[in-house]
Amino acid sequence: MLAITPSASHQEADGEVVILDAAGDADAHRVHVACEVEPLGNRLHVQARVDARARSRCHRCLVEFERRVEAEFQLLLQRGGTSADDEVVVVAETATEYDLLPRVREALILEEPIQLHCRDDCRGLCPRCGQDLNRGECGCTPPSDPRWNALERLRAELEG
Repeated sequence: MLAITPSASHQEADGEVVILDAAGDADAHRVHVACEVEPLGNRLHVQARVDARARSRCHRCLVEFERRVEAEFQLLLQRGGTSADDEVVVVAETATEYDLLPRVREALILEEPIQLHCRDDCRGLCPRCGQDLNRGECGCTPPSDPRWNALERLRAELEG
């Protein structure tokens, strides 16, 4: 549980969050959360910065790699009562801590790219033999473009 307490103005915590990426793979994120907590009467303003490391699988070449994810979020906690404001989280009057894990998970999900690549110039896998093209060329010959077949037949007739 990543929790904040109302007594300290600067708080830090470490933990782990598992998030499904766009391909449906579960990526474990090691997270470090640093929070600034500012009391505002019966409310607490929380400004959080999340620094995470995730092990992911490249969507082009399927190699596992580590990547950094950064996120920020704010939240306003209110002890007791009710609030019509969607941005205010109401907690019990007697609450001494608040679990940030759902907010951290949400912030990291918003930072997830649709496709994960081990590097910007990843060439992926050969669609014919499966060779990792980042490690070298494969021996496959590229298929001919069928749009040129009529011209190839014409050339063969003229030469033949």
